[in-house]
Amino acid sequence: MKTLKVVLVVMGVLFLVSAPGTVLPRSSLVGWAAIWGLQAPPDHPLVAYSVRMASLAFALMGIFLLVLATDPLRYRPMLVLTVCGCFAAAVLALVAGRLAEMPALWYLGDAVGCVVAAVLILAFWPREPQPTASP
Repeated sequence: MKTLKVVLVVMGVLFLVSAPGTVLPRSSLVGWAAIWGLQAPPDHPLVAYSVRMASLAFALMGIFLLVLATDPLRYRPMLVLTVCGCFAAAVLALVAGRLAEMPALWYLGDAVGCVVAAVLILAFWPREPQPTASP
């Protein structure tokens, strides 16, 4: 159970890294695009809004994972949702990345990261406490 808690905390912290995206200026987004060899995104309110909302959603996912880490046995039903969501996000990353013609490293990193997270959660899945036999 301790290893699962560590996995969930690491995942939560990685998602929280996106939090600054909710307030970063457009120049930062342009800079990240350049690092990845992408064209600068359009200077349009919809793009700025979408990036900020996606960053917020990822940060909230990080908080969700940190809460799960406090008591994985208690939150087992939410772990099922998390595993299913990770696998679904992996498929979506592959499809959306290809359709958007993103650099493969970008969407493959997301897809592989999601699959690894789901597999780690399953590998360290919380077991129901076994009742102790009385003598």
